[in-house]
Amino acid sequence: MLVRRLPFPVVAAAVFGLLSLILASLSGGLSESLINPDEGGHYVNALFIGDWIRAGFPSPMAFAQDYYAHFPRLSIGHWPPGWYLLEAPIFAVLRPSPYGALLIAAFVAGLPSGAIVWAFDRIGHRAIGLILALTYVFLPLVVDGARYLLLDQPVALVVAVAAILWANASDKPGWTRFLLFAVFAAAAPLTKGNGALIALVPAIDIALTDRWRLLKQPALWVAALITVALVAPWYWFSFKISAGGFNYAPGLEYAGLSLSANGTALLANFGLVGIALAIGGMVSAFRPGDAREMRVARLSIAVAAATLIFQAAVPAALEPRYVTPLLPWLTVLMGLGLLNLWRLHRHARFATPVAALAAIAPAIAALWVLPAKPDIGAPALGRTMAREGGLWLVDGRAGGEGALIAAAAHADNGEKRVWISRASQWLSTSDFMGRGYTLTAQTPGAARKILDEIGASGVVSAAELDRYAYPHSRVLWGAAKGDGYTFTEWGFASGKGSVLIARRNLQVEPNLALIRENSGSVNVGKMKTALR
Repeated sequence: MLVRRLPFPVVAAAVFGLLSLILASLSGGLSESLINPDEGGHYVNALFIGDWIRAGFPSPMAFAQDYYAHFPRLSIGHWPPGWYLLEAPIFAVLRPSPYGALLIAAFVAGLPSGAIVWAFDRIGHRAIGLILALTYVFLPLVVDGARYLLLDQPVALVVAVAAILWANASDKPGWTRFLLFAVFAAAAPLTKGNGALIALVPAIDIALTDRWRLLKQPALWVAALITVALVAPWYWFSFKISAGGFNYAPGLEYAGLSLSANGTALLANFGLVGIALAIGGMVSAFRPGDAREMRVARLSIAVAAATLIFQAAVPAALEPRYVTPLLPWLTVLMGLGLLNLWRLHRHARFATPVAALAAIAPAIAALWVLPAKPDIGAPALGRTMAREGGLWLVDGRAGGEGALIAAAAHADNGEKRVWISRASQWLSTSDFMGRGYTLTAQTPGAARKILDEIGASGVVSAAELDRYAYPHSRVLWGAAKGDGYTFTEWGFASGKGSVLIARRNLQVEPNLALIRENSGSVNVGKMKTALR
């Protein structure tokens, strides 16, 4: 059987991936509407590549510009293409819905647990590794990551695989092992920008293990050159696009903020006892004894340190989920801390299970109060827009807009019968991150003039908690409830909120020239500039 031929950590990772999927479902996290601000973009990016393959590999940029005109949530450039390319066969063959893509994401969220199983399998404590991997799946950041279609769990997985490959290459140097590491080291930043932290792991690990002789290995330097050659062209191309996502300036002030924020995130996931156990596990990296345990501890420290250093140096944002790549390795250190506590003294063995329970208490407490995700009913709305065709103006918080665009892109099934435009781009101005927001359509009359100008067939606007998403949303609701439109309001499928659906009474043709130019899109302009 195939399962018997696979390494045990791989099989275990798949099992914990299924557990992660089940946990996301039981916690009310599998909403059919991709409500997080980034989810719609990730879905459309993967669907775009799948549709590009299905279309027979036409000119990429021309296809992208046309795709953006139809579904303006395409954001490859702001995010790298690595994970979308990996998903491309699935999207090209199966063309999963946003809900189907979320199921895949929930499964992937549990896969980094395989690194924990690998670590403890290596030191001869497989059962402990399985228990710790189970603990990992219940960590708040992992549970939350399984409920959203984001890149944090994929990059944690790729970084984990790359770290294991580095350990193998540095333990037994050889061309094949170093080149395999190079491939996954390149894949990490091509999955998500903070995956570049993997570049720090070899340097920290060499310093911890005192293996300076590795620097004399030609294969190491060739691997480094291959990694740079694979990664650098993309970031050279996309820097003008992605730089707009940086919310801070680099420096000591940001580094302090980052370490404080990330420390708070780790405390929320592991608690004081879990952090103390992880520090106790670091002792294994420097105490003479089991060489295998020492190796695992040093690798875990290297990945954890690389994550914190990278986050402190690169001023992207202060998001708890950005520390996700170190979670498997901190869990390994916590497990080593439990082993060290058990070995400390025979009386300490009574304290070990108590400490273990105290370490997982924050995770259980967070899971207990985890609310169900809201569902704006995006699939039905997407089918309505795709069925009726023409141009639809969608509105809502960033997540609401993204959910509607993703649903419409799936429902359109590659036919390009529907064009979606974002109300935030036509009735207001701001940058990609929503900064510098300015209302440009001050009245319902001004909004109706824009609707006429672009040839909008209808409007869909989501109001979470029954509040207008933005100032322009109030103006849009006023315009859509005026003469010339027939409107209805739906309640959210789950959660508090309502959706306005307004259809124009008379048929109108979309202004394709204006839509394709889409002067409200900052990113399209940057793409064009980058390609000149």
